[in-house]
Amino acid sequence: MTASAPYISIVGWLRNDGYIDRYVEHIRHAVGLLARQLQRHAVPSEIILVEWNPPTDRPPMSSLLEGVVSGGSVSLRMIVVDGRYHRPLVGSAYKGMHSLNAANAGMRRARGRFIVPKALDTYFTDDIIERIARRQLDEDEAYRCDRYDVHLDSNDWLHWGETELFERMSENIVQHHARLTQSPYWGIRDLHTNACGDFMLMAARHWHAIRGFQDDPTVLCLDADSIALHAAAAHGVREVCWPDTCRVYKISHDHTFTQRVSQDWQSWQTGLERLLIGGITTGLAIELRILFDYPRRRMRGVDGILGPSVERNFVVKARRYAKNDTSLITNTDDWGLAGEPLIEHVLARAEWDTSQVAGAS
Repeated sequence: MTASAPYISIVGWLRNDGYIDRYVEHIRHAVGLLARQLQRHAVPSEIILVEWNPPTDRPPMSSLLEGVVSGGSVSLRMIVVDGRYHRPLVGSAYKGMHSLNAANAGMRRARGRFIVPKALDTYFTDDIIERIARRQLDEDEAYRCDRYDVHLDSNDWLHWGETELFERMSENIVQHHARLTQSPYWGIRDLHTNACGDFMLMAARHWHAIRGFQDDPTVLCLDADSIALHAAAAHGVREVCWPDTCRVYKISHDHTFTQRVSQDWQSWQTGLERLLIGGITTGLAIELRILFDYPRRRMRGVDGILGPSVERNFVVKARRYAKNDTSLITNTDDWGLAGEPLIEHVLARAEWDTSQVAGAS
């Protein structure tokens, strides 16, 4: 590792829009805890927070995160993406965040040898950070961990210490997003795509090779994490699943992605499915889903927009990647708003960090 180059960049996205109750406290808590873990294990690292489409009637997140990180081995960078990049998206009037584009903007500007996107309402167990701290990650491997959803009755946990928080989360699991076997009818690689957007750690050069998450002109952001994992595999990246002590915890709330997305079935589609699913015609049912793009998907709160079916949006691409077809490109050369002069605030500078980022304050 050279001067001004961290071992890992952890990229999160945020928007001060009251997404959940006591949102700013949640963000400060999660970022502060992550930084303390990285400091404790002396990981030369940067946390990049992308403030996407900040509301004009609320304080900027950069002003609300002062003092969360104190330097040491961790730099904290805040990148601001103005609303003009969000407004052209289909559904922008209903949803102010585009997590894929925000993640891409951060990853494109990340300096780490390795990059992991991270939703800021998740928590990594200390075993994850300890493995990163060994500095033995392989640039040709993609590292995966299971996500565990937990339920805590109130916001009291915001005041718990790290040890108590992880103990209580482990005692209050409501869902385990374990590895799922892919349908043999899909004809794709059997990769651990279940909740892979919550932990997919890869070398920066592979994130650049696949051009980050796929371009999505809508605010729905469907399947992009799974598509990225299959794209990486087509580029020769080996999937490695870490042991169960390496967990990603997510404290449940009403806006969890899986709770907001549902399938939109038409009567003719359900009738056809009843005829075909089971036995030798199951494969035909899958092909018809691809051909006619059903069942399409809707997101609660995003009115009038139907996203493509899993089969049309994900399976078709994953099949090509299973054949190592790297000609399938899901984003543009300037992915991550590469050519745009985005505002950056450096809220904490690590001891290793001697760089001067253009546009930073």
